[in-house]
Amino acid sequence: MTTPPPSVDDAEWLEPEHLYHQVGSACEIDRPVFQGDVYHGVPLPVMPSTPPEPGKVLVDFVESMVMLVPHPCQCYHGDKLRPRLTVAPVTEVPHYDNFGPERAGAMDKFALPDLPVLLGGKETVASHVADFGRLVSIPNRYLHTSRRMACLSHLGLGLLAKRLLRFQIRMPSTLANTTAYTFRQWNESFVMQAWIRSNGGSLKGFSDWLRTPQVIPALDPVHPVVPGDYLDGALDVLIEEISGKRPE
Repeated sequence: MTTPPPSVDDAEWLEPEHLYHQVGSACEIDRPVFQGDVYHGVPLPVMPSTPPEPGKVLVDFVESMVMLVPHPCQCYHGDKLRPRLTVAPVTEVPHYDNFGPERAGAMDKFALPDLPVLLGGKETVASHVADFGRLVSIPNRYLHTSRRMACLSHLGLGLLAKRLLRFQIRMPSTLANTTAYTFRQWNESFVMQAWIRSNGGSLKGFSDWLRTPQVIPALDPVHPVVPGDYLDGALDVLIEEISGKRPE
């Protein structure tokens, strides 16, 4: 986890073993809420097809699966989740034929093959897609890590970025470029998780620690360094520094 991202072949599709970091019951509850996470049991509003009159309007909610879409900087303000988070509805599909033979089509969708779902209290897998064309912002309390069904891998984050760029601004990119770009945020997720584990389940104080010059003997025994400057190349050292002492 401390080496630069490897060069990767360009791709429009990833098999489950490469797409996911964790799935189903293997999802760790103390991993931070993060881009690409898939949650179940999330209430989503059913918007009326015609504009309602001003004033109070009754809106139905349906329990849904969703994917968290924004970059972590748009999910967090300092150490706290932003009040509202943008998600894409996730629905089951029978196949991925509309993605085309090269899987480059259906750019408004993100494929989630073999996604675990709960059926009769048991986990089973099925084909799903996240729909970028139906994004909605919801209160952050609607998402809870106990209901997380999948966390994307580093390659998965890269593919998500690639497809978002293509859909939102029609910008071509390669999986190698987007994977390299997301390397720092991928590493930061593990540092955030280490902080949560060492700080009683809270991210409080993390942002200040990451940006404050301090002596970390494994990096420089004399001169202060900024931990955030070492996310790219000294991840294990940062995790050990956090885990070795309880943040104040």
